[in-house]
Amino acid sequence: MSERVTVIGAGITGLTVGLLAARAGLRTEVVDPQLRPGQRTGLMGAPAGLQQELQYHHVLRWHGAGGLQAYADQVRRGQRFVLAAAADAGVPVRFADQATLTADGKEAFWLRHEVHAMRRAGVPAEFTDETGLPFSARPMLVTGDQPVLDPAAYRDGLLETFTEAGGVVEDRPRGGAGGWLVSTTPEPAFDRVLLGPRLRSSEWSWLELTSEDPAAFPGRSGTDLDDGGRLWIRTAEDRLLLGSRRDDGRARAASWFPDARITDAWRARATASLDAAPFVGFAGRAAERRLVACGFDAWELTLGTAAALQLAAVLTGGGTGRAELPWAPIRVPRPLSLLGAGWSRARHGLKISPVSPFPRRR
Repeated sequence: MSERVTVIGAGITGLTVGLLAARAGLRTEVVDPQLRPGQRTGLMGAPAGLQQELQYHHVLRWHGAGGLQAYADQVRRGQRFVLAAAADAGVPVRFADQATLTADGKEAFWLRHEVHAMRRAGVPAEFTDETGLPFSARPMLVTGDQPVLDPAAYRDGLLETFTEAGGVVEDRPRGGAGGWLVSTTPEPAFDRVLLGPRLRSSEWSWLELTSEDPAAFPGRSGTDLDDGGRLWIRTAEDRLLLGSRRDDGRARAASWFPDARITDAWRARATASLDAAPFVGFAGRAAERRLVACGFDAWELTLGTAAALQLAAVLTGGGTGRAELPWAPIRVPRPLSLLGAGWSRARHGLKISPVSPFPRRR
């Protein structure tokens, strides 16, 4: 009889893990009482892009050049899978430039650090002062031709493919001893390696806007650092997703896009690790066969998919060690990184430097 796998969470990560396990012939169930096909609740609307706020600089700072390259490789791997899975499921994909921007001169130098880290990892990134946006902001870090797709359509495509592969979706575990247990919820369902204290939680508010005027929406997807985390993603000619960590986004939508109409609103929880890289791997002793995937912030389409590919290799016997799990939960940042972070915080706290010790994430 084949191995049993129980996946907690039917988001992008959970359904991708389930799909890969089911395709490998494992008896797989995905458990999620909140799953509602067609609805976006709990899903992040961020693009499946290589650019992710200022992640590359964070990863380089905490984990060095080797960690940076491993991160970039996993991001590319996740993006490739998303594109292939979307094509298999018939989910439309648009390609558009993706930008990260700030109007705060004291914080703008973080973009220079990010473009240096991205280029070092082989990810193309450029600067431009031409925003094409309904507000002033420069400079702008831009990565060209990044994939954009509706998260609910993609999740539902994964769900259909998963069930066709023999997987089962339940609103509660069916029980039974043995087998693998995989948590893909933002905050892990079990914690044997002190993940909780190393995760920063946030709640995103998302709006879908529609307009009869195609010129009303920017052609680029983007992240506004000045608002503590705000994203906009054009998923179709007349559709735009607007997400915010800070508020419900309605006032900003009315200011930026006064002629647009709100057609959907939802919320989604997220966590990010304090040392930038996600947590993916064993949440305790390997013999317990408990795996975890979390810490993707808004970027679950790429990072969550990359995590699912890593865990699938463990579930199917293709990998069990640190080499196959570059985001293993049991890890220690470089000592110099810890010292540098402490010194930066001290300088900022003593008002020796006006620049925040890390890019703002309110």
